[in-house]
Amino acid sequence: MSALVVLAACPRPGPPRPVPALTGPARVAVVPFGTGTVRGTEVRPDGETVPADAGPLAARKLGVHLAAAGIAVVDPDRVAGVWSLADTGAYDARMAARIADKVGANVAIFGTLSRYHEREGTAWAVRTPASIAYEATLVHVPDGALLAVDRFEYAQQALSENLLQLPRFVEGGGRWLTREELLDQALARTAERYARTLGAPPTRR
Repeated sequence: MSALVVLAACPRPGPPRPVPALTGPARVAVVPFGTGTVRGTEVRPDGETVPADAGPLAARKLGVHLAAAGIAVVDPDRVAGVWSLADTGAYDARMAARIADKVGANVAIFGTLSRYHEREGTAWAVRTPASIAYEATLVHVPDGALLAVDRFEYAQQALSENLLQLPRFVEGGGRWLTREELLDQALARTAERYARTLGAPPTRR
């Protein structure tokens, strides 16, 4: 496969909703993303595998990008610690709101990482490119209301297959990215959208 590559994305974000009156500035708790398993590796019916440690990794990365966008973020490792000890029941908006409330946040984010496929090959030649898919949900903690949902499916493809993706090819450094690099780029965009929803000024890229 060609070494000239792009990041092909299929974002399907919902429109930002007005944020209900928050009790003070937004303070966000990012709950570890769900992977369908608590420890080990889940094997899905389609053969896809998502390691359990990818969920906390996604939360940490999203927290870093939110903080860079000017949003106050509770230490994701602290949130993960509370989450691991809590009797959370279902993984949903109520669960996220309860965890966020315990760590003093008035906004929560929870998500599901449904695809986390590593490339087969090197940065310059691959047999199969990396791909990811996730959903991240923004929650108003006091009442558990859903504020926004971001859904992403990312994969790389040869630049010759889609010249319209040239800006993302440049951003990716002209090479085949790892699944962690793809995830980081996608979460940066989710953080930008959610920062705007929460009232932070837009960042310059």
